[in-house]
Amino acid sequence: MAAGFLRPADTVVGMDVTRPWLMDAAGTPRSRARGRLRVLVAVVLLSVLAGCGAAVRPEPPTSFPPPAQVSVPADGITLKMIGFRNGPADAFTLPRSVVVVTSVDQASGVTLVFSNPSAADLVSFLRRTLPQTGFRVSQFDRATATLTFTGYGWHGSFTGVGDSSAVILRP
Repeated sequence: MAAGFLRPADTVVGMDVTRPWLMDAAGTPRSRARGRLRVLVAVVLLSVLAGCGAAVRPEPPTSFPPPAQVSVPADGITLKMIGFRNGPADAFTLPRSVVVVTSVDQASGVTLVFSNPSAADLVSFLRRTLPQTGFRVSQFDRATATLTFTGYGWHGSFTGVGDSSAVILRP
């Protein structure tokens, strides 16, 4: 094929090829908020899918017994109350105002992506309630609203930005 027929990628008409991820097919800028939500959802889904490709291991128990008395906060609900069967479903609590955008409920991991409340409000709720419900917070980064915790044989992490956030629980 003659070189005159090839068109370099940087000469595409009507598109900012230095940052094409900021443009839609018509060349108009995308909303940054929608872009952030898509990135967050993609990261969560890739994390879940990465676990699917891991070596086969014995299936972990779907839940560990909670302590005799898990005191659910007045402004909270458990995973079990919103229909989850896996993970620490009787002990892990979320605010009543939570809006779950997408989720995975499997014995090998539980993932929830939220659009409400804000990441700041949700991390504040988790910092307050996790110790009360038997979890140990192992790390908190205020700058990135990232939190890691353990309890009932599960390891969890929370991260978020703006109105998008996610929780991942792994045995």
